[in-house]
This record gives sequence, C-alpha cells and structure tokens, in this order.
Amino acid sequence: MRTNRRPWLVLLGFTVLAAALGCAKIPPPSVSPVEIEETREDVKVLEKDLIAARDRAAKLTAELAQKKASLAAKKDQPEVLRKRVKELKKGSGRETDDDKEKEDKEST
Repeated sequence: MRTNRRPWLVLLGFTVLAAALGCAKIPPPSVSPVEIEETREDVKVLEKDLIAARDRAAKLTAELAQKKASLAAKKDQPEVLRKRVKELKKGSGRETDDDKEKEDKEST
C-alpha cells in the first residue's frame, strides 16, 4: 500500500512555521511613561466631566417633565381664557367685526 507523504510534510512545515512565529518576543512598547500618565489624567478629567454631564441631564429631564406637566394642565385653559377675553372686549366696546365673524363660524 502506497502512502502519500506530501500532505504530511506540508502540514509539518506549517506546524513548525506557526510554532516559530508564535514564540517570538513581544516588541517593547513605543509609548513613554509620561504619555501614559498624561492619558490617565485626561481620563480622570473626562470622567469628572461625564459625571457633571449626567447630573445636568438628570436636572434637565426633571425640568422638562415639570414643564410638560404644567403644559398639560394648561391645555384646558385656552377655552376659558377665550371666553374671558370675549367678555372683556364686549364690556369695553372693543369687539370687532372679525371677532363677530369668528363667533358665527364657531357656532355653526
């Protein structure tokens, strides 16, 4: 029985090559210790800024929710205010023809 040795030799060559490349020394880092310390200081500053931004976002979210609630409460008031303005205009004699036309259109 004849065996083919070529695939085994190629596999052995790849294994030796992989072992040789995998066992190489790690190159020294090209970053100086001063740059590392500067980067750490930058990270600390950015973390403080992030905390401040999150606090501000929370405050703005609370203000927005409060304003939305007050706006929702005021949605019913325009009709009441319109009636009051009409009464004041009638009482002071400043009611115009446009106001009468709008009133006619609203009633129909």
